[in-house]
Amino acid sequence: MEYNQVSENVFVIFSSRASNPLKTAAQTATSTCIALPDQLIFIDCSPYPDLSSKFREDMEQKFDRKTTHLLLTHSHWDHILSMEVFNDVDIVSSETGVNEINNTLNALNIIEEDKWPTIFLIEEQEILDIFKTIKLSLPNILVKNELIIGKEPYELIFRVLGGHSIDSASIYFPHEKVLCAGDNLIECFPQLPGTPSETFDIYNYWESLDIEKIVPGHGNIVGKDFLVKIKLYFEKLYSTLQDLIKQKIPRKSAFTHPSLPKYFAESQPNWSEIDMNWLDMTIKSWYRYLKRK
Repeated sequence: MEYNQVSENVFVIFSSRASNPLKTAAQTATSTCIALPDQLIFIDCSPYPDLSSKFREDMEQKFDRKTTHLLLTHSHWDHILSMEVFNDVDIVSSETGVNEINNTLNALNIIEEDKWPTIFLIEEQEILDIFKTIKLSLPNILVKNELIIGKEPYELIFRVLGGHSIDSASIYFPHEKVLCAGDNLIECFPQLPGTPSETFDIYNYWESLDIEKIVPGHGNIVGKDFLVKIKLYFEKLYSTLQDLIKQKIPRKSAFTHPSLPKYFAESQPNWSEIDMNWLDMTIKSWYRYLKRK
């Protein structure tokens, strides 16, 4: 398993399987270890329990420190499936994260297995098999707005953001200028943001931070310039949709209008082979949001 060193004390793994190199949600999800002077903090966990277990074991051996926390950027299945690897440490999420985990557990109990691929957007049999034996733990530290872990100058700032999901959060490590963005920033697929107001609040907060490296929820490590590109695209999209609404352009025509900005990474694949165009979904969602204002 390859470990990607982001900074002196920050390491990341990607959940890809060499034998099955499809770009799915499971195989592109990131998991991060941050070594503080007297403890290890993990951020999200791989959907594959064996990878999370090996990652934790190797980091504890490398730094000769114990793991004390697992921080969840949000509670979607591809970021929490191997929580059982961390059942002996504090698990931190936003207050609404508990509801999200309970919703997943309830869905697994109620919905027939043959419908899981459609409900959870899962393609891989290995992930479906993990779902059958899933052992999720409810977070024991719930954050309403912000939580500081560690002591200056090595503190971590856990900030609840919303956006991609109601329970989404980011974690900032000022000492090494690293941001773990969760799925409010994605490198290998089109973005899946929240409402325009939420999205711009998040981008503005991140832009105010002294950041050199960003760990996205999915895909490769990026710099702050990637955030700038994403923000610029959505600013243009917001402005263009406002203009189309003022011009009373019909709804269906607005979604394919030539004045819409070109997404700089539109050649990226969708999240899965299930027939859903995520970028189109975002454009339509933002159009409806602006139409209601």
